[in-house]
Amino acid sequence: MKIENPKVTLSDEARNGVKEEVRSGFLDWLMEFNVEGDDGELYALGGSILSLALEKMDLVNLCYAKGKGSVKQLRNSVYKLAKYPGTVMNKFYRNPQGTLQIEKREHSVLVTCAEHYKVECFDNGTWHLMLDTCDGEYKADLYHRAHGFPLWYGREKPSLLTQHSITYGYNWSGDVDGTIWLNGKEIKVKGTGQRERYVAVDSSAAELGGWEDWGYITFNEIHSSMYDMRLGMKDYSVYDLENEKHYTSNGNLKGGDRDIAEMEITHEDWAFMRELDGFVPSYYNIKIKVEDGIYEARAHVCNARVWGVTFQTPDNPVATLIFDKVEGSFTSNNGTVRTLTGGRGTMSVRQWHQYPNMLPRELYCDDERTGEKFETL
Repeated sequence: MKIENPKVTLSDEARNGVKEEVRSGFLDWLMEFNVEGDDGELYALGGSILSLALEKMDLVNLCYAKGKGSVKQLRNSVYKLAKYPGTVMNKFYRNPQGTLQIEKREHSVLVTCAEHYKVECFDNGTWHLMLDTCDGEYKADLYHRAHGFPLWYGREKPSLLTQHSITYGYNWSGDVDGTIWLNGKEIKVKGTGQRERYVAVDSSAAELGGWEDWGYITFNEIHSSMYDMRLGMKDYSVYDLENEKHYTSNGNLKGGDRDIAEMEITHEDWAFMRELDGFVPSYYNIKIKVEDGIYEARAHVCNARVWGVTFQTPDNPVATLIFDKVEGSFTSNNGTVRTLTGGRGTMSVRQWHQYPNMLPRELYCDDERTGEKFETL
């Protein structure tokens, strides 16, 4: 969404309501980071403050995944199985409404939800996150330093994901550095990540239309955020750090295959993920046409975290896919190709319903059978 003045202000960071009638309103301050530790491991760090008006609850979520996995071709089967390390920790802290506090300062806004989640939002585009499970298992002191401008999906005017889902806010990718403590072990981390500032009136996952991608990819030269609702809207933000140029769509693009003139996201090498009870792609191909050329990225999924507001497979399966290898290029209109370096990122996905348990048993268990097999969908 093109905004006349896309600069993020402290008012945007502190926004806690909408003009429209709130039926099921919520706010969030969310982070999704892809970082490497000085121990050589890859970490995917997640967390959010989510204030739910209807439930009269201020919810904190802290989670992380670690390591890399692979995709296995099953014997005597067309199916592949995702074997990922998955989530190491996923904790929820349910607080009564009013626990969330917003303190406006001269050059920042401090948002606090009990002792578990604090984020100070500075007017230079930096977030300082202070996270703590308070039981010694996990603690983090992290900085997210955004560049350029975010992907806005509503500011003065709302973004309508569906007819009644009215949203304001942004997704913004940037550099990440800081320290995490895992069971008392101190680990310095560095990488990139995306943060989200979100205000909404209503939401219905069943209306999203089968599949939804939202996430980010960063290179040393270009940062990008993107959103693709297969049967709804799609949008993107591409910021060229080297040339200080910002690209975004003129308006809400149509989702899915109906409008691929500006942005196309395709998936390859699908594999069944038991924890999600569904299939996920293990490769992403992204192509965005902007006024000065074509931005392309190919990303490999090495791990995934299932998430939601329960510890079970959700009614609307949601997962964050973690990239380890990302290749990219920017082809200028004059034919010059710039190879992009240092790629990383994540992509969160949502399906509108679970797959029925009609799928073959080898997707759910490791027992191998031999001989004739006539199982079918």
